Amino acid sequence: MFSALRHRDYRLYYFGQGLSLIGSWMQTTALAWLAYSITGQSSWTASVAIGMILPTAILAPLAGILADRVPKRRLVLASQTAFGLQAAALAAYALWGSPTAWGLVGFAWLGGAVQAIDLPARLSFLKDLTSREDLPNAVALNSVQFNLARALGPALAGWIISVADPALCFAANAASYLAVLGSLAFIRAVGEPAPLRVGETPPSFFAVLRDGGELGFFIFLATGAALFGWPMLSLLPQVAADGLGWHAAGHGWLLSAVGGGAMVSAMGIAAWGNDANLWRRIRVGLLMTALGQGVLAGSSALADAAVGTALAGAALAGMGLIMVLATAQGAVQQLADDRSRGKAMALWTMGLSLATPLGNAVFGPLADAVGHPFALAVMMAGMVALLLPSAFGTLSPISLDQDGIGRP
Repeated sequence: MFSALRHRDYRLYYFGQGLSLIGSWMQTTALAWLAYSITGQSSWTASVAIGMILPTAILAPLAGILADRVPKRRLVLASQTAFGLQAAALAAYALWGSPTAWGLVGFAWLGGAVQAIDLPARLSFLKDLTSREDLPNAVALNSVQFNLARALGPALAGWIISVADPALCFAANAASYLAVLGSLAFIRAVGEPAPLRVGETPPSFFAVLRDGGELGFFIFLATGAALFGWPMLSLLPQVAADGLGWHAAGHGWLLSAVGGGAMVSAMGIAAWGNDANLWRRIRVGLLMTALGQGVLAGSSALADAAVGTALAGAALAGMGLIMVLATAQGAVQQLADDRSRGKAMALWTMGLSLATPLGNAVFGPLADAVGHPFALAVMMAGMVALLLPSAFGTLSPISLDQDGIGRP
C-alpha cells in the first residue's frame, strides 16, 4: 500500500505537498463561501470554480510542451512560489479591501493560470520521484493525500469562518507553501526531459493520443466523470444553506464528507488496485457516484434524517468519483511515453479542466433556476450514461519495452 514511499525524493515531496494541500482546500472553501455569502447565488460560486479551473484548459498545450522541455523541478518550484504569493495577496484583499464577487473571481482566475503550468509538470514529475513499477501506487497515494486534505481543509475552514474572518484561511494557505518549497529544495531529482533518439522529433498531441493505446479512452471517461461529478461541489453551499438550514460549518462538513469518502476509495486503490480489476473499479465508481448524488438530491425532503443522509450521500459520491478518476489517471500514467509524458498529462488536465467549468456553467444556474435536487438528478443521469462506453474497455496488461516505455 505504501511502496512508493520507499523512494527518498517521493517521501520528501509527499509530506511537504500534504501540508500545502490542506491550506489549498481551506482557501477553496473560504473563497466559495465568501462568494456565496456576498451574493446569495450558486452562480457566483460556480463562477469562482470556473475561474480556478478553466485557465488550465486554455493553457494546457503550452504547459505540456514546457513540462517536456524544461526541468520539471524548476517548473514546480516556480509555480508553487506563485501559488503562495497569490494566496498572500488574496488574504490582504479580503482583510483590508472591500471584497466583491468580481474581485474574488479575478483571484480565482489568477490561481487557475498558475495551476495551468503547475499541474502537468507536477503530475509528470512523479515518474522522476519514484520508479515506473511504483508509479501506480504513487498516483493512488497522491489521491489519498489529496482527499485527506479535502476532508481536513474544508472542516478547518468552516470552523475558522464561523469564529473569525475568511482572510485567515487565505493567510494559512500562503504559509503552507513554505512546506512544499522546503521539500523541493532537498529533492535530488531534477526531472530532466527524456532524450530523443537521433533524428526524432517530439511527438505531437495527436500522436500521444494515437500511439497511447487506450490512453485517449481513459481521458474521455475521466472527462465525462468530471463533467457530471465535480460541479456537485459548487452546489454544496446551496444544499447546506437552503436544503439543510446549515451555514458555513455545514458547507465545510459536506465538503469534508466528499473528501472522506474519496480518501477511503483512494486507500483501497493503493492497497488492492491492479490491472485485473481496473474496469470493474471504474464501473462501480460510476454507479457509486450516481447513487451518492441521488441520495444528496433527496436529503432536503427528509426532515430529521436530512443531515445524516446528506453527509452519507456526499461521502458515497466522493468515494465513487475518486475511484473512477484515480484509476483512470493511474492507467494514463502507465500508458504514457516518457518522451511525451508532459503532453499526456496536459491532455488529461485539459479534459478535466474543460469539463468541470462547463458543468459548473450548466448546473450552477440550473440549481438557481429550478433547485439543487433537480440539478443533482441530471448529473446522476449523466454518470449512469457513462456506463455504456465503459462497457467497451478491455485494457491488456501493461508491459515495459527495453527502453522503459509502457505499452499495452
